[in-house]
Amino acid sequence: MTNKLILNLLIGGGLLAGLASCADESISLKDVNYPLYERLDTAGYQGYELVWSEEFDQDGRPNSAYWNYDEGYMRNEEAQDYLKDDPRTSRIEGGDLVIEAFKDPHEGINKWTGEPYHFDYSSAELTTKGKVDFQYGRLDIAAKIPTGRGVWPAFWMRPTDALEGKYAEIDIMEYVWGNTEDHNTYYVTLHTQATNDGLAERWSGNTSSPTLESNYHLYSLVWDEEMIQVLFDNEVVCTAEKEEGMTLDYWPFDQPFYLIMNIAVGGGWGGQWGIDETIFPKQMNVKYIRYYKPIEVSVPGGGDGNVDDGAEYVVNGGFETDLDASMQPKVGPRSDIEGLNAVNFVNRWWVLNHNNAALTIDKTTGADDSNHSLKYTNSKLDNWWSTDMSMCLQGVPAGKYVLSFWAKSSQTTAPLAVNLALCETEEDMKPTYKEWKALVKENGKTLIKKKNGNGDLYCLTSETVGTEWKQYSVTLDIPANILLKLVLKPQTQGVPNECNSYKLINPATNLEFWFDEFSLKEKK
Repeated sequence: MTNKLILNLLIGGGLLAGLASCADESISLKDVNYPLYERLDTAGYQGYELVWSEEFDQDGRPNSAYWNYDEGYMRNEEAQDYLKDDPRTSRIEGGDLVIEAFKDPHEGINKWTGEPYHFDYSSAELTTKGKVDFQYGRLDIAAKIPTGRGVWPAFWMRPTDALEGKYAEIDIMEYVWGNTEDHNTYYVTLHTQATNDGLAERWSGNTSSPTLESNYHLYSLVWDEEMIQVLFDNEVVCTAEKEEGMTLDYWPFDQPFYLIMNIAVGGGWGGQWGIDETIFPKQMNVKYIRYYKPIEVSVPGGGDGNVDDGAEYVVNGGFETDLDASMQPKVGPRSDIEGLNAVNFVNRWWVLNHNNAALTIDKTTGADDSNHSLKYTNSKLDNWWSTDMSMCLQGVPAGKYVLSFWAKSSQTTAPLAVNLALCETEEDMKPTYKEWKALVKENGKTLIKKKNGNGDLYCLTSETVGTEWKQYSVTLDIPANILLKLVLKPQTQGVPNECNSYKLINPATNLEFWFDEFSLKEKK
């Protein structure tokens, strides 16, 4: 099944089936309040599973494991000062995340120019940068948004990693007073470097509702490798499709993004019609945020129709089957896995014997409701080139695959670099593995790269691991090969699609990482 068919099932068949069971068909979604969405979500979306959510069910400060704050003056000559972790502007209250903008005249600094700046309001801007990333799937935000002349609330997304000067932004929701008579319209826009340079038209759309502020509505992003759709109450507002041959300038959306939520006041667009000072304070109420990823779905007309119904090439990736002595994780020198010795570690994990590194099977915790996982520990890391842990795969035919695993750490935020090396021939295996070829993603395409000179393998992806289990995945076109080697570098940050780009991040002492549910599965 193609991704587009999954989207159609999600937006159409799966959703409408849930709606018919929950509400009278004469009811318009745009006039229905939050409880309908709660009942719909209980059944889930056909073809998707919930992988992360923020329910805001405990009063107090937003969870620091998920949320950062932008501070001070940020952009657009806006009138608000963003405050960090201040309960006046951001708090969890009564089952909602509340972001509040209020009149608060005071002096400050424009941090970009260093010059004095007068703020008339205070507000908040929360982001998941460095803590929760999103790439493909469905993102739902149930919220009430403030309306009025001069207020400018937004849900939007930016790339997690810098794009070498290339611009990318997904605006799921931006409300401004606008030129419409009812002033109940919000806007959706996708920005790229090409649209900023005037070389392409922005994908955009808008829709209206008289209850944006009084009722909870569902703001959604449905995203795969070929298409992005933005929805309001499950109705499509904007569609962007990737065309063949699009470069990073035209389609920068094949990589992780983070979420931003804020209320701005005034500014170049929000203040275009002036500011009505009498409407403040203004609040945004977010009931929940839920992130879904594709799973197996049924195709009408017969067959099992699984999205990933090809072969699985990782044996015992969940560590549920006890390992015999010859397959236990091994701590040892690089000579263990160099050259042709790598075949001794097919579906067996190895880690470099640097300081007190250990790799064990933990039978007390696991992802996906299991109680087994692979645990990495080390009392101290001195450098990024000593962080390697790896496992080899053999007999993987050419094709499209999803590489995935779950991970967590003892730290709130811990970096993890991921590499995938390959040997197309036996000659490729003979050098040290850092001389091997590596698979990378560039503009949505899988490429083979080999380093020049000193350094390490090209980085495939660089992730941020927290204290809760989270799944990480990447879709790859794997060429014909005789051996693949998955390399993980805990506590190490890398730059995707770059060689020798690694950096050890502190703290690098008393490290604990857990890994589970490794999978390399053919995607059909």
